[in-house]
Amino acid sequence: MQELKHRGYLGLVRSHLDRQLKYGLADFGPSPSPMWMSSLDTRTGKYPENDSRPVHIPRRHYRAIDAPKGCSLYWDQPSCVAAHALSKITGEKSYGAAVDSYVSAFLERCIAKNGIFLWGNHYYWDAFQGKTLKFKGEEVPKSVDFEIENGDYHEARPIPPAWDLFWKVSPEKTEKEIRAYCLNSFFDLKTGGFNRHSDRKKGCAFIESGGIIAESLAWLYGKTNDKSLLDQANLIINYSFTEKGLETGLLVNNPTVTRWDKFASTTECGLWGGSLLRASACAGRKTEWIEKASSAVSAYLKYGYDESSDKYWGRLRVADGSPIIGKSESDKPNDISEKHQPLDYADIWRPLFPAHDYPMQFAECCLCIYEITGEEIYREACDRWVRQIKESLSDRNHGKYAEHYGRCIHFLLRFGKDSKNSEYLKLAQTLADEAVETLFDNGMFRGHPGEHRYDAVDGVGFLMLALLCLETDNEIDMMGMGW
Repeated sequence: MQELKHRGYLGLVRSHLDRQLKYGLADFGPSPSPMWMSSLDTRTGKYPENDSRPVHIPRRHYRAIDAPKGCSLYWDQPSCVAAHALSKITGEKSYGAAVDSYVSAFLERCIAKNGIFLWGNHYYWDAFQGKTLKFKGEEVPKSVDFEIENGDYHEARPIPPAWDLFWKVSPEKTEKEIRAYCLNSFFDLKTGGFNRHSDRKKGCAFIESGGIIAESLAWLYGKTNDKSLLDQANLIINYSFTEKGLETGLLVNNPTVTRWDKFASTTECGLWGGSLLRASACAGRKTEWIEKASSAVSAYLKYGYDESSDKYWGRLRVADGSPIIGKSESDKPNDISEKHQPLDYADIWRPLFPAHDYPMQFAECCLCIYEITGEEIYREACDRWVRQIKESLSDRNHGKYAEHYGRCIHFLLRFGKDSKNSEYLKLAQTLADEAVETLFDNGMFRGHPGEHRYDAVDGVGFLMLALLCLETDNEIDMMGMGW
């Protein structure tokens, strides 16, 4: 089998974090802190003097998700996990200590009075103003009024939180956050009806959100042995699982709002399945959750593969399993939801979030289920995803983002080792070397080519985690977070 060569990836990760921790902290303004700035100029290591976005760079996000002039611990979690891993690997405690300081500062500044973390896709810390800000649509973010703020726009997706980061610093605040955010996500405790936001309203019940809520509840059960948490998790899981095609078994992406995703299924079911598998591990291997994850993913494998192109479709009609091609079925073509949905085929390298398309999370879920069940359909799916990675390399004009490099490298490395396939391992290393050549800039990783810029939302942390896996030939402790 192909021998992996050590290429000094660990040194590059160390260089990046050294530079980020020396120059890229929010240690200025009216409330200096050891929190990490969400965007950096790789030439200086500091927040960019000009933080405008070049029009030629494909847009990664919408709203103020990138936390302009501020810090976003939610999107920094992969980098924080990588920093803790670096401390464990090297024995240098400073990297993990810097993360603990970041988390402590966040917990001092960004928690609503009911315990809900003000983070995710609608809140962030503005370092220049020294304030926690909140935003809904494309509006200008506004200061949070802590007297009335209840964290109603708490939205943690698509990254499953690395709860160990927070438990290490404050078990009490971590437990209170999980209990409050998850409970407030229900709009119906009898049926398990939930919302992506913690406002107790019937909003968008994205399956990715439901999976992460259930996973969070199961994680807390693992710490507290409170079985009521598993009951809540089971309610949410069953709510999503029952909303599926009667003939196809395909999960509905969003059953509570009438728009394109009420009638469609996407690779998001793989992200949901991954959350269920981790939740099952926290709960002592709940077999029924593994079976539900397997059922959802196998349905997509059955209907979603296009043999003529050797690709997976981006959207399937839940009713009959047929692919949705071209213009969506929504009657609101100018609605923002039109832009934030999959293309005809699942796209490994598409920059845009949230598009409800998670090819590599789906691939990782297939691999996990294969490791648990040994069923050949999941191994076959993994081989297909490898082929799609190979085929995609010749056409990535729309973006080479750090997160996508990291996810591809990790999947290839893990599946290559599982299957003892030297070609897959070689491809993982080739992609890693390309990522370094493309993204390592002035001693640190930028999030994408085309400008000297690091952005937390670009997923540099996932790339660093994959490089550490490659360098050490071991899986990294994800501290509760998943791939």
